[in-house]
Amino acid sequence: MFQPQDDFNQDQSQNAQNNSSDPNLDNIDANISAESVAVRKKQLESIFIKLIVFGLAVGAVLGIGAYYLLHKFGMTKKPDQLEQEKIIEQREQNPANPVQKIHDFPASDTDDYRFRL
Repeated sequence: MFQPQDDFNQDQSQNAQNNSSDPNLDNIDANISAESVAVRKKQLESIFIKLIVFGLAVGAVLGIGAYYLLHKFGMTKKPDQLEQEKIIEQREQNPANPVQKIHDFPASDTDDYRFRL
């Protein structure tokens, strides 16, 4: 029938064959002293702490940069504040835009020609 590609039994048999060919793999744990384990652990802890500090520093720089860019492009303001600023800018650019006055008034009602047929 169908044989899956990830056959667990086949993988174990291949690993067992590989282990039997190398006698040093069985004695790896016996050659490690407690002092070397402690030194390695401290090295890993220092690397981990350095990575955390580096990540926090990069994150702070990126955060400050994003904050600066958002303020520079005005993306932190409310929409109504933006509309008010646009209106003020338009008024400053066109200060001589008075309301048009009507100078031509219609003829007065006293004229008789409107009542004639």
